Amino acid sequence: MTSDTKTDKPAPASGRNVTIKDLAAELDLSITTISRALNGYSDVGERTRQKVEGAAKRLGYRPNRNAQRLVLQRTHNIAWVQSDNELKYLDPHFAEVMAGVLAQAREVNYDIVLTSHGKDREIATYDRYVRDNSVDGFIVDLPREDDQRIGFLLDSGRPFVVHGREPRCDRYGWVDMDNYGNFYRLARLLVANGHRRIAFINGDEAFNYALYRHRAVRHAVADSGLPEDTVTVYNSAHPMGDAGFRLTREALADPAITAIIYSSILLLVEGYEAWAAAAPRHGQPIALATMDDVLRHIDRTRYLPRVTFVRSSLKDAGLALIDELSRQCDRHAAPQGTLIPSYFDVVPGLDPGSIDEPLPPQRRDHIG
Repeated sequence: MTSDTKTDKPAPASGRNVTIKDLAAELDLSITTISRALNGYSDVGERTRQKVEGAAKRLGYRPNRNAQRLVLQRTHNIAWVQSDNELKYLDPHFAEVMAGVLAQAREVNYDIVLTSHGKDREIATYDRYVRDNSVDGFIVDLPREDDQRIGFLLDSGRPFVVHGREPRCDRYGWVDMDNYGNFYRLARLLVANGHRRIAFINGDEAFNYALYRHRAVRHAVADSGLPEDTVTVYNSAHPMGDAGFRLTREALADPAITAIIYSSILLLVEGYEAWAAAAPRHGQPIALATMDDVLRHIDRTRYLPRVTFVRSSLKDAGLALIDELSRQCDRHAAPQGTLIPSYFDVVPGLDPGSIDEPLPPQRRDHIG
């Protein structure tokens, strides 16, 4: 007797781990095809890959990490090397990136190896991980100009992703916000609305995010035909935040200042009390604008009627860092850059027209 009904293959015995051999029997595919599909090899068709991944999820397959390491020379570990600056671990900016990194690493079955290096041991720490093959790739954050970590990893040929950019960014994977474009537009916005003396309370310019923001503000002023002393820059140490009150008071000591740009909402929150106590300038409150990294412990609604924001999520950046690194490690894809979107929220009373203006031709290709 014949039947058109397909006979289901028996499921693996209860309590036993599902293996690649079980998946191969379930799908009538070779063990090699199953293995290559699960590990992202490009010679497996997309339809087959989806079929294998669906069966693995349905049957509860979990890869054996030790077996993978032996056969594929993969660890599913990602190294994130930090400097010995204990304050960094208290920094809300770092916490937001970490939240995204951990969430996405879990989704793509990676573990994060978070470690620090001692004084003058930065490159030696990276070299140790490269030599013992204990990680598949690296996250590099807070890049500096011509960063020696990036140079070392480019020479090593190991996958890595940078949170930020420096001049060699066409050679590696990166995730960044538009530091240059955002701060160019904030400065142009204030200048276009009549402000001629602006304080810029920035981060630590040893790092590129702050260096490029400073450069952008200077260029925006110069492109508006205004003198260099239109902007006065005040720098905080890294991690920034606790200097906001002191630097705001210092800026407000200049009676000509009519606007303040903050490099972080943390600096704004710290300085807000000093701003509220300041006398109006020319009959108007001092204008405030800030970068907002969407730090979840800060309720920005109390500042909305008085502060112009440019928003770009650091948690989204953390998610994107793992996406980029898993592309390189799992799919053997060429590195690429990802720009996290930014959104402007301009206070009533300011003409927002300049926000939508394109950057001048000489500024469009500037590294962010």
